[in-house]
Amino acid sequence: MSVDNASTIFFYRDFQGFSGGHMKVWHYFCHAQQSRRFIPRIFLTDSSVCDDSNPWSGITPSPLPAWNPIAADALFLAGLDWLAVPETPPCPVVNLVQHIRHGTPDDPRYAFLSRRAIRICVSEEVTSSILASGRVNGPVVTIPNAIDVQHFPAPAQVRDIALLIVGLKNPALAAGLASRLRHAGVHVTCQTQALPQREFLELIGRAETVVFLPTPQEGFYLPALEGMAMGALVICPDCVGNRSFCHDQVNCYRPTYTVDAIEQAVLLSIAMSLVDRAVMTNEGRQEALQHAFGKERRAFLDILDDLSSLW
Repeated sequence: MSVDNASTIFFYRDFQGFSGGHMKVWHYFCHAQQSRRFIPRIFLTDSSVCDDSNPWSGITPSPLPAWNPIAADALFLAGLDWLAVPETPPCPVVNLVQHIRHGTPDDPRYAFLSRRAIRICVSEEVTSSILASGRVNGPVVTIPNAIDVQHFPAPAQVRDIALLIVGLKNPALAAGLASRLRHAGVHVTCQTQALPQREFLELIGRAETVVFLPTPQEGFYLPALEGMAMGALVICPDCVGNRSFCHDQVNCYRPTYTVDAIEQAVLLSIAMSLVDRAVMTNEGRQEALQHAFGKERRAFLDILDDLSSLW
């Protein structure tokens, strides 16, 4: 897209391996590429992993050779990126806030809330968390996380996995839950190792039912929404940040975060009629469609277009 003014917005990443947090920053980088006012540039730290898992690997123009925030017209920061900029920002800052823990005093990111920024929160739960701190300096906008369904693989025509447990963030619970369910006669596939994103989605697309095990507290938790988009019946325990889109017994099961409650949800899903299962998975697909990539992009570009007045 042509840019009317050659203003730059710098992104900063210390990429040590693929994660949902890095993916969402990458999404916002891609959104910025569609801006008519800003050209996004990325700086990757010297220690960053630059293999195929890094979405900025091989991009054009190349990553910035050095980090000089004073040379930018705007900055996009997430997480601990604040450590790489002066306490008084040299230009407008857009801060992506991806977790409710940013609003708790024992989190290192809590201290940054007093620094001036235009904050984008990925869920209403995150917004509520940081506002409750009383420390926020600058406007706060909620843009619910979106997924790029257009580039998802098609689900398998025949789903050959009865129950998939995704336990990367809680492998101990995943193993214990799998053992209990197998003892009850349930055929379980347990995934506790990271996979490339497309392989991960393809795995979900093979499953009838997917149990996602986030950490007990999340800012959003994208995998559950990805599971809905791939047509699986989703079971995802309450992790706070999933409350806005995981509607218990409507588009998924959202039990309390205990092994007993999750096991009970699995047994309820097994007992569902085909009609009830189809209704729930269809509700899940519709929920995923509500989190359209274009909607997230438009909301962010509106912020960039109005950056001077917001700042």
